[in-house]
Amino acid sequence: PVQFFDLRPYGFQQEILDRIQAERALLGRKRHLVVAATGTGKTMIAAFDFRHWRNQWREAGNMGEPNFLFIAHREEILKQSLATFRAVLRDQNFGDLMVAGREPTQRKQLFLSIQTLNAKDFLGSIEPSHYAYVVVDEFHHAAAPSYRNLLQHVAPDCLLGLTAAPERHDGLDVTATFGGHITAEIRLPDAINRKLLC
Repeated sequence: PVQFFDLRPYGFQQEILDRIQAERALLGRKRHLVVAATGTGKTMIAAFDFRHWRNQWREAGNMGEPNFLFIAHREEILKQSLATFRAVLRDQNFGDLMVAGREPTQRKQLFLSIQTLNAKDFLGSIEPSHYAYVVVDEFHHAAAPSYRNLLQHVAPDCLLGLTAAPERHDGLDVTATFGGHITAEIRLPDAINRKLLC
């Protein structure tokens, strides 16, 4: 049997989670952008938030598993993210990879590369509300046309964008998808000052 550790968020991660959850509960926001320096555990934050969101979804009387989609641009990121979600959710069967020619056994919880999404006309096969919770990693790429198709099509109950650097050299606004709003941020100097990174 697989051994799971009892994973808990660090204090600074919990602060970010509290802000996401407060925006959701108090302001009714469905779209959240988290800006966090590389190495501060953005994927962990996403996994803990999904776990909390899923618990509330079940408490609202929903049965089974909500449909979940995680988008990234590199296979390595998708593999690491899948492992992180499985560890946080304590479920070795959660999720499937769809990247570099891999065909998943199911599409309810999918870790999908943006290249595969566009090459396979994936969006043409799903309704906008099919995925209840969508994570887009490295969200600073999202101003590119390949991501715009995705963001214009999906209408999840929760969209979570993750990035270390929302500023783009071409001046395109990464925050536009979130109404110009950043839910929470911990920048590199702040992370170093708080001794989160060396």
